[in-house]
Amino acid sequence: MNLAAIQNIDNASVLAEAFVNAGKNLGMNQSDLGYIIGKDRSAISRGRIEPGSKAGELALLFIRCYRALYVLVGGNLQQMQHWMQTENRHTGGIPAEQAKTVQGLVTVLEYLDAIRGKL
Repeated sequence: MNLAAIQNIDNASVLAEAFVNAGKNLGMNQSDLGYIIGKDRSAISRGRIEPGSKAGELALLFIRCYRALYVLVGGNLQQMQHWMQTENRHTGGIPAEQAKTVQGLVTVLEYLDAIRGKL
């Protein structure tokens, strides 16, 4: 990749695409994803989430959850989706539902980071 191509990368588009892909892989729909970052689903379909915005920060936290879970289960999407939709006594709820609040998202991420640190 040349320098001109690198300079033309749109970080907001890259973040939006990564966020949507992580959500799809975790079995979540656009309404769920919109709820996580505090935007309606049409805002997500426009394909831009500014990394420095509040929505961008939440999207980055969610992507970190995805990456941590991916490592823990070896990339098995079925196991990842099951984990997200199943009551977890360690996080105190269903991770997919918890991710819809800032505190819940942080709780899920801290749990995944702690478990990953034990490997």
